[in-house]
Amino acid sequence: MKVNLMNLLILLSFFFLQGCDNEDSITINNTAEFREYILEEMDIQNIPALSVLIFDENKILNEDHTGKSNINQNISLQANHLFLLASVSKVITATALMQLYEDKRFSLDDNISDYLSFEVRNPNYSENITFRMLLTHTSGIADGSALDDQYYYGEDSPVGLGFFLENYLVANGSFYDATENFHDFAPGTDYGYSNIGNALIGLLVEEISGLDFNTYCKQNIFNPLGMTETFWRLDEISQTIVQPYNYDRGYEEIQHYTFTDYPNGGLRSTGRDLYKFLTAYLNNGASNNHQLLNQNTIDEMLTLQIPSINDTMGLHIYRLNAANELWGHDGGEQGVATIMAFNPTTKVGAIVLSNQGDSDLEEILIEAYKLGLTLQ
Repeated sequence: MKVNLMNLLILLSFFFLQGCDNEDSITINNTAEFREYILEEMDIQNIPALSVLIFDENKILNEDHTGKSNINQNISLQANHLFLLASVSKVITATALMQLYEDKRFSLDDNISDYLSFEVRNPNYSENITFRMLLTHTSGIADGSALDDQYYYGEDSPVGLGFFLENYLVANGSFYDATENFHDFAPGTDYGYSNIGNALIGLLVEEISGLDFNTYCKQNIFNPLGMTETFWRLDEISQTIVQPYNYDRGYEEIQHYTFTDYPNGGLRSTGRDLYKFLTAYLNNGASNNHQLLNQNTIDEMLTLQIPSINDTMGLHIYRLNAANELWGHDGGEQGVATIMAFNPTTKVGAIVLSNQGDSDLEEILIEAYKLGLTLQ
């Protein structure tokens, strides 16, 4: 039989690619195989400590806490050791604001300046900045270089959140830069991830509730849910904090730190405490016999808000993986990488926390979720 050379090449390429796919694909059948996979990933990615917790709406399905919380002190990771959550913190901050939304203290499309003691406006545009814009990263508020000087090592930031944000966002403020602090697009017309925008959400919680943001979270989220191992401030922590590391031909230890715009990434917690928080999103808003949010609010948060601009953005929570319909948030800071997500239909989720800043955790999250489906 005469075979066309081009067709033969295409056929051979197909079988080659299929072979590569089969070789690279991951099949994890049980918790023992998952642990082997975790250990391999830790070795490949130079991750000192990794905490993985898999759950459904009713219980923890599997958890694994592996490695060293502190290499030099030879401290093995335990379930109650605290990780810096980085931007995973943003979901907690958004939840605080959405509680006030449920109390009808504001509407999502209200001008945020009406709720602050100062006006926030992009100097190049006249459009108001709304709550919905902050929650979808479309406000046009940018992260300028002034943030680089707001890290404090070994102590909590001595700079007040409100003082910093006012001086960052208002002309003639000591941290103000019209070019660096704002994107060049009209509010609501484009997407620009904004740590400052999230910190402003924390300040809005303070202004609307009349409580310090840390106090508000304790009274309305942490204490009611039984999150006894979750803290915004270093000076409130007595237990072991997992040591952050960077890796470059060796581990570089980073002193524990805070930053002034802390609501966007400064929370420290454990996988078990985050489980208590996320199960509310899978149980009609309730966890630990406490109604954290109403289901209607959760549905709104898990609705794509700006599909023509960004096809992953809900209200301060992302559809991280469309193939598995995983909603959540990831985070990265100096010496840490984190990710958490859940499927609102299967009601299975996973939390992955690490203490190495360059860790890539998305694949681990997906494999953890898939294992959760078999364990449910």
